[in-house]
Amino acid sequence: MAFWTEKTLEEMTAEEWESLCDGCGKCCLHKIRESSGTLKLTNVACRLLDTDSCRCANYPRRKVLVPDCVVLTPTTLPAIDWLPDTCAYRLLGEGKDLPPWHPLQIGRAHV
Repeated sequence: MAFWTEKTLEEMTAEEWESLCDGCGKCCLHKIRESSGTLKLTNVACRLLDTDSCRCANYPRRKVLVPDCVVLTPTTLPAIDWLPDTCAYRLLGEGKDLPPWHPLQIGRAHV
């Protein structure tokens, strides 16, 4: 069985956690929360986003280099409402499975 169906997010190793990312890069886009509470995505990316790979150019130091970077963890996940509907972290956090096209489902994980 696949690890993401057997473990909670909290039980995953760091490598398993990181492998959940499908590389969409949407979490690295700047967002605007309007006074109404509505969230708007922009097409402006974090300066560390490598747009060729859709990966952070300096992932280990991202929080130091970009202090407002949100570090996604099992603890911070419940408070984050802006992850895309297709995000593995969001899906698994909501008790759903990964979509059939996800890199882990098709054997092409990014780790």
